[in-house]
Amino acid sequence: MKESSFPADRLLPPRAATLSEALDAGFILFRRSLVRCLPLSLFAVLLGQLPSAYLLSTKQSLSLADPKDLGWWALMMIAAVGTLWCWLAIMLRQRAALVPSTLAADCRLALVRLPAALGVLVFGVCAVALGAVLLVIPGIYLIVAFWPALALVAFESASPREALDGALQLARGSWRPLAAHLLVVIMTLLGLFVMGTLVALFFIEFLQPAAAGTDAWVMSGVTGLLSAVFQPLFIAFGLAAYADLRHRRAQIPSSASSSA
Repeated sequence: MKESSFPADRLLPPRAATLSEALDAGFILFRRSLVRCLPLSLFAVLLGQLPSAYLLSTKQSLSLADPKDLGWWALMMIAAVGTLWCWLAIMLRQRAALVPSTLAADCRLALVRLPAALGVLVFGVCAVALGAVLLVIPGIYLIVAFWPALALVAFESASPREALDGALQLARGSWRPLAAHLLVVIMTLLGLFVMGTLVALFFIEFLQPAAAGTDAWVMSGVTGLLSAVFQPLFIAFGLAAYADLRHRRAQIPSSASSSA
């Protein structure tokens, strides 16, 4: 496995971290990098709204069950590719909180890494879908194991195959801690999102906006802002998990040699 350019030693102890230590490291990274990541995250949220805005402007149904024209499919592709680029750039900007870098340099590097990240996304989704069709458990295993794959693209310049294989190697023997980390992160983000939505509903009910449709705009703005904040938070937790997996993997040879 290639040497990582992510300075994990500045976040975690030089050993296998506990779940609380890994979560603390992720939150510290998020807190240090939020300001530099928020514009990219907001841009990703805006990209995600392009297909819906197109349907509204052309007076088409918002239901995904209804057929869509080529314009909608083209915007969906642009939104997906653009969002993936934003995620890579956010990863690199979070590294910049530990190792100095510039926004322009990180955005250019994210563009260079984008084709490999697209390959990881396509092949990873196909592998997970195949595992879920054959048996549910392999699909679940791959969902968790592939979580660090984009980090390998961003920080190790891995090809799609190298990233997926490398993620499986990192998860081997550490799948349960990684699954626990991912589960806690998802539950935390869902809980925070629900709390934010409830607060927005409270203010809508309390203020009783007179203009028709104002409540929908308020709710849309709140959910968009929450999404913009939670994307860097999820990525930061993922980078902490990736750093911990590398520490665990590095200890395997030393443990084997000491016991020999």
